Amino acid sequence: MPFDSAPNLGEDSLALAALAARHCRLPHPSVVAKLAGPVFPSIRDQQRRLQVDEESGLLLDDNVTPRWALFWSHGMKATHHPRGWTIAHVWTRSKDPNAYTNLANLFLLPECLGSLSDKNGPLGPYLRYHSHHVYRWVPADVDVPVEPEGYSEIQWKYFAPISDPRQFLHSRISALRNQRVRMLRPLMGLPDAD
Repeated sequence: MPFDSAPNLGEDSLALAALAARHCRLPHPSVVAKLAGPVFPSIRDQQRRLQVDEESGLLLDDNVTPRWALFWSHGMKATHHPRGWTIAHVWTRSKDPNAYTNLANLFLLPECLGSLSDKNGPLGPYLRYHSHHVYRWVPADVDVPVEPEGYSEIQWKYFAPISDPRQFLHSRISALRNQRVRMLRPLMGLPDAD
């Protein structure tokens, strides 16, 4: 067997995707609809993290703002990375400000299942179709995904919604005093709380 391409898992793909989906947590559809777009003006740039790109008006981030977007939009005050879990992107568009912190592009899954959503992992096509089907979103340069075989058999689990996710997000930005929020406030048009 050649090892120069991704393995074809055949009928096991659906079983693995269904197993992983049972343990994932996705943004609640009503929260995604209320926020409609990127939560923060940021993109990923590990080398220049915690700088503002003056030309684009974006915070250069190291994967913190996607975590905050996912948690805070669902009423969770956590700022730290949850032990044993990973925040992942449906599409790997870390330099796309419309995708990087867009809830329709984020989900939480156990670290041990992370490779099932990576690159050619069996969960990926189901997540991409879910993003289009449930949230009505795909990145601007992406064709609408085709429904994968067995999609209707997948059971998704969502975070509990809150009534005003934008207000909760703004309250977290106002309450915290760390460097990242001080940089985000003016980019989001929010008053300086210091």
